[in-house]
Amino acid sequence: MRPLQIRPAEARDCPEIMRLIKELATCDNKRSVTHLTIADLLRDGFGDNPLFYCLIAEVYNSRKPSGRTAVGFAIYYFKYTLWTGKLLYLEDFYVIKAYQGLGIGDEMLKRLSQIALRTQCKGMHFLVVIWNRASAEYYCRRGASDISSEEGRHLFKFTHAQLTEIAK
Repeated sequence: MRPLQIRPAEARDCPEIMRLIKELATCDNKRSVTHLTIADLLRDGFGDNPLFYCLIAEVYNSRKPSGRTAVGFAIYYFKYTLWTGKLLYLEDFYVIKAYQGLGIGDEMLKRLSQIALRTQCKGMHFLVVIWNRASAEYYCRRGASDISSEEGRHLFKFTHAQLTEIAK
């Protein structure tokens, strides 16, 4: 059995994906605003028209019946821009702390790049929280560029309540 496996997630992985999402939310101090459920993941990622795709990073673990433990994930989807065309949008990418620095992130980024090229994407976009300098530096070392000021755009949002009010 290979010590590291990166594979597309399946519906049966939703509890593990949720565990990793909650751990990421804790790291980002966002645990209290995480309202996503396993049912949401199943409906939105594993139905007839998935809204996202997910890669799972697993390592060998002889203590588990499956022989594997999920230690990371990457959630992505495809978007389209008028200036560029099709892009792979990396929504989130996380490797649990005990497994960081072992090359798992590099392998996941490599796999995401292969998916982007295979699906004829013109590039990959993603956000990095402003305080996470380590992640920003990680991506920059791999050639990513911070286009925040270059693009000259602000990121806005409407909440569900605001959408309800606007839709009246």
